[in-house]
Amino acid sequence: MSEHAFSLLFDDVTHWQVFASGQAEGRLCPTQGPGGEAGIRLDYDFHGGGGFVAIRRVAVCRLPETFAVGFSLCIAGEANNVEFKVVSPGGSNVWRCVYTALSPSAAWREYRVTERDLSFAWGPAGGGAPSEIEAVEFVVVAGPGGRGTLRLTCASFENQTLRAPAGVRASSCQRGCVPETLFSASPAAAWRACNDDARPWIEIDLGRAQRFGGLVLHWPNDLPTRAVEILLSDDATGWRRLYRQAAVSGTLTHVPAPLEQARFLRFVFERAEGAALRSVSLRPDAFSHTPNAFLHAIAADFPRGWFPRYWLREQSFWTVVGTPEGTRRALINEEGLVETDEAGFSLEPFVLTEAGIATWANVKTSVSLPQTGTPLPCVSWREAAFELVVRPWVDGSGDRQTLHVGYRLTRLTPSCALRLVIAARPCQVTPPWQAFRNLGGISPIRNVACGDRSVGVNGRLVAFTPRADALGAAAFAASEVPSCLSAGAVGAAAQVDDASGLACAEMLWNVPAGRRVFEVVVSVPFFGRGHPVSARGHAQASARWCRALNAVEWRVPDCAAEAFACFRTAAGHILINRDGDALQPGPRRYTRSWIRDSVIMGAALAKAGHPAALRKFLRWYAPFQREDGFVPCVVDRDGVDWLVEHDSHGQFLWGVREAVRGGAGRAFLHAMLPHVRKAADFLLALRAQRGTDAYRAGERAPCCGLLPESVSHEGYLAHPVHAYWDDFWGVRGLEAAAELGAMAGWRDDAARWSREAGVFQEDVLRSFETVIRDKSLAYIPGSVEWADFDPTATSNAVAMLDFADALPGKPLRAMLQTYLEGVRRRRAGAVAWNNYTAYEIRLIGAFVRLGERETANELLAFFLSDRRPRDWNQWPEITWRDPRSPGHLGDLPHTWIAAEYLLALSSMVAEEREATGALVLAAGMPWAWLAEGKGFSVRRLPTRFGPLDFSIRAQDGVLIHVAVGGGLALPVGGLTVAPPLPPGRRVAATDDLRGSSELCGSPDAAVKITSLPFEGTIRLA
Repeated sequence: MSEHAFSLLFDDVTHWQVFASGQAEGRLCPTQGPGGEAGIRLDYDFHGGGGFVAIRRVAVCRLPETFAVGFSLCIAGEANNVEFKVVSPGGSNVWRCVYTALSPSAAWREYRVTERDLSFAWGPAGGGAPSEIEAVEFVVVAGPGGRGTLRLTCASFENQTLRAPAGVRASSCQRGCVPETLFSASPAAAWRACNDDARPWIEIDLGRAQRFGGLVLHWPNDLPTRAVEILLSDDATGWRRLYRQAAVSGTLTHVPAPLEQARFLRFVFERAEGAALRSVSLRPDAFSHTPNAFLHAIAADFPRGWFPRYWLREQSFWTVVGTPEGTRRALINEEGLVETDEAGFSLEPFVLTEAGIATWANVKTSVSLPQTGTPLPCVSWREAAFELVVRPWVDGSGDRQTLHVGYRLTRLTPSCALRLVIAARPCQVTPPWQAFRNLGGISPIRNVACGDRSVGVNGRLVAFTPRADALGAAAFAASEVPSCLSAGAVGAAAQVDDASGLACAEMLWNVPAGRRVFEVVVSVPFFGRGHPVSARGHAQASARWCRALNAVEWRVPDCAAEAFACFRTAAGHILINRDGDALQPGPRRYTRSWIRDSVIMGAALAKAGHPAALRKFLRWYAPFQREDGFVPCVVDRDGVDWLVEHDSHGQFLWGVREAVRGGAGRAFLHAMLPHVRKAADFLLALRAQRGTDAYRAGERAPCCGLLPESVSHEGYLAHPVHAYWDDFWGVRGLEAAAELGAMAGWRDDAARWSREAGVFQEDVLRSFETVIRDKSLAYIPGSVEWADFDPTATSNAVAMLDFADALPGKPLRAMLQTYLEGVRRRRAGAVAWNNYTAYEIRLIGAFVRLGERETANELLAFFLSDRRPRDWNQWPEITWRDPRSPGHLGDLPHTWIAAEYLLALSSMVAEEREATGALVLAAGMPWAWLAEGKGFSVRRLPTRFGPLDFSIRAQDGVLIHVAVGGGLALPVGGLTVAPPLPPGRRVAATDDLRGSSELCGSPDAAVKITSLPFEGTIRLA
């Protein structure tokens, strides 16, 4: 967009569009500025709620590095936030300038927004500065809300990028090496001071005060190590120091200068032999506005592979490394970078060959797990001369837990000389777009001390076996990349202190001639004491995991092996992500304990044979409950977050009941009962707030009897709503309280809570009918106010909480069908999309519950195909269409999603129905699981009716052999086997060998087992 075109931004109101959230609305009309200039006027009204009202205009242009946008603004109403945004082509990336609590004023006010003021808001770009934009937006975001008017006029645009300096001068110069060559187009030109210059300097006059974010200095190739100081000035008289280094080496230096502005730059050298420069370039603010941005900029100037992939703004997936004990965990990414502890430094391999330097970028990489799904990840590099396998594991217990990383280098070309380098680098495995507290991107290394058989990194021991052939360290100023890359050898220093935090340590091994396989293990204790590495350490870690993950024994045909290996991996990831008794849905970004995530993860772990995890979590979490009964939504190392999320109270009650059903015992029950009483009565008090006369008629009537507004869904943060998600959990929570109260002998309380649960459910269903009718919906809405289409949330009420038979049938099935069509179009590329969330996995269970077996298996196949990466059996919270998009992932592996997978897959085998107390076997299983190999069996699968042993096998397409037993008690709601059938077949009869059964009347596809243990054959016709 030219300056002239931008000045016409507000010339025609018809070029602008209005959009708003929730019940907020806005209207546009033309207006005039203070001097009669053309402008636009937005009248907005939040109707007593929150959210936003935005206006948008298409404005396609390329932005220069340095610029200023101007406009005049006048606002009336409450002191809400106002945002100016620019949007990338396609609308996926957004940058914004936020004016917080902008006070109303009848007078026009002028604003200027520079590139410095536009911060990255969201999108797959992951950061950086805007370069191409498609649209401009102004947004009013509710603080107090209310209604008001925003008027805009007098737009302007100025390109302020430096084109050429006003002048360059120096203390001296050699013949042909004049100062002006710094800005010459010739790559061979350079300024050099005279040999007898005692205090050489060179000075650049930019012509006016110039904003910049850093400098890049290119040096001649033949310079020795040099000392340099960079000074800044506005008038060439008073100077301030930007940078000073006593030992700069190499041909490239990056100098951060966050938020700097100056007219004059002066470079001062200590000695003439080092006083030379080939070129100087100013970089914009995005170059170093954060330490992570600075490293992004550096990585872009070096060969691909010299920095971890994410520094090139490409996504690199990672997975977790730990023990069944949890507590501490490491990470490894797809390229073999291993983060040694939370927010800690990382270990990165390089292989030096006769042909050059092998990095992740010029080899073929692959990832894997053991075939059984044990969470012991592996990364392999392969090229013509060698194969490198990176295998991390953790052993030890308590404060002796130790990370070990094995590097197995195999020579594939007998005569090829190989050297293995492991570098300790100042970065984490998680990228900057995962930032939270000190997580994501840089992990400072400020000191390195090389010993004989170990290296100290920030005081942390890094031990290794065998002894390295060379050890070294380098400060950032001496080498911006590991020395093995720039010089073919490790850093020269044995000890380094680096205030920049970007130091590096290197360990090098020469692979002995004639040795085909060479192995190195690097060990880093998590705590003060380490667990010594053993020759069988990896095998022992594998055996430990097998014991933990085989509490439930699955025997499945090859066609189901992948799904159940993923089951074991998912269970392992939940165990690893724990912090003591605290369940956490992620290893880094989500190291917080949400009650919502945790009770679901605890229930899922019970399905994997670990019921104690939920019991321990609830004992830890319960004391955080408020005295009035309020259950906090989340607790972390900083304490309790009192954000109002009203699903938490019901989830706590439901979780306690599940733990008791899982064998928690009387002591646990009695410890929880005071908390149960307070949470249940708090739910009733909340409901009473919406049971007054004010909610019995009129526009508030759909909220009558519901829980008050909350933000239990992330999408409701801008505008709290009456979310049905909260109500579903509330109903089941009260029912759970009633069941627990009955166990405790609290007959009156149990009856009261049970009765209130029934009335609550009636109020929820009445609200559904009203909202669906009044807003002409063809689906079940997620909330009253927004009437939002949210099948992922609603399916929780179907799959886990079992409201399937109570919900309006036609809207429910229409909602699921619409969702399914969307998934198919997304998968086929028939619709544009940026990302989705794998919480959708829970819809597998919803389709199982509704008898849609084929659809459930279609979704299972899709989600298994879209693991990130596939061979590590995991999903992020956010799945981007382009796997390499540098977009925020939530966390990885995301173990609430892992829990949803465990529950969905187990429901395909054994579906427990809360509403009726029934158990349905094989309801989601495909025919192939029965017909292939020796069929399908599971032993010791936990259910609320006791541990289940279940086997099912097809024979000749006309017989199905079934056995049901273990410690299972006959469910009060009935026990049914609903096997898959070949096309055209139906259940004709049963032959009972042990126990008894009877045919279900319709649809001629199920058998009711009436006594246990059972063994028999189902005959098909």
